[in-house]
Amino acid sequence: MKHFLLKNSGVSISEEVFGCWAIGGTYFTGAEDAMSIAAIRSAIEHGINTLDTAPAYGHGHSENLVAEVIRGMDRRDVVISTKLPRSLLARENVRPSCEKSLRDLSTDYIDIYFIHWPSDKGDPIGDTMEELMKLKNSGKIRCIGLSNFSTEQIKEAEQYGEVDVIQPCWSLLWRYQDNDSLKYAKEHNIGVINYSPLAQGILTGKFPKNRQFDVNDGRSHASLFQQPYFNNAIDVVDALRPYADKYGVTLAQLAIRMCMQNPAITAPIVGAKSDAQVLDNVKACDFEISAEDYAEIDRISLAFTDTLPVFKSFFWQ
Repeated sequence: MKHFLLKNSGVSISEEVFGCWAIGGTYFTGAEDAMSIAAIRSAIEHGINTLDTAPAYGHGHSENLVAEVIRGMDRRDVVISTKLPRSLLARENVRPSCEKSLRDLSTDYIDIYFIHWPSDKGDPIGDTMEELMKLKNSGKIRCIGLSNFSTEQIKEAEQYGEVDVIQPCWSLLWRYQDNDSLKYAKEHNIGVINYSPLAQGILTGKFPKNRQFDVNDGRSHASLFQQPYFNNAIDVVDALRPYADKYGVTLAQLAIRMCMQNPAITAPIVGAKSDAQVLDNVKACDFEISAEDYAEIDRISLAFTDTLPVFKSFFWQ
């Protein structure tokens, strides 16, 4: 598996990142701790050195599961990414929040520390970034990241500290950042670790049209899971099937590979709740989509995403 350096930080991430959101158990349903731990261990065994988590994923439960897996490992063998909650961006909350994650992760430093979302209550980004830079200079964190930030918000944050990596939502069904933050990141050598590359399962091809999700499943209110967008997205999936068949891969592997070959993306975050899912996901590293097919799949994708309204986010309309 390939690895990529984030700017001049010395942090090297794998070309596929293990996403620990689903195993937190509060947004998605069906996660079991024993299987989640086995999935993380399998990911590490298969060369995925980077684990992405956050306090919001299960109210700290995801971080605790990561801690259990890495206990006893050489800390240098794993890259841990976690996040500063949106509600704790005020200057006085930054260090305590980081220290809580350090305790929950049972580690003495965090490789990548993201601001999870921009402030929705007017916290000055300068105050937050200045505190993050202090944590970076003291060795508590190694990289500063911004998740769900627009290009203008990234530029503002850069006035107060170095941004090493961003984490946008991006998939073949969700591409609002193509000509905005992704382009800016590429031009300024900022890493891009995109989340939800499978559009929370739609691109796996396992959902029929008109599928209904339980009210306890966060996808029941997510933008793409509403009609008519959901059924139209399934049409995109059906259009991708011949390409998956051509390469002898699953639809999920095809969608992940498209992220990997996107020149603006460093590595996609791919979640898994079982060892079997990990084994399927890592196979996306084993093949190459031709330039001609990449262009055609890209065209199919854009024909759908260009018709979407401007949603507030992936999670709500």
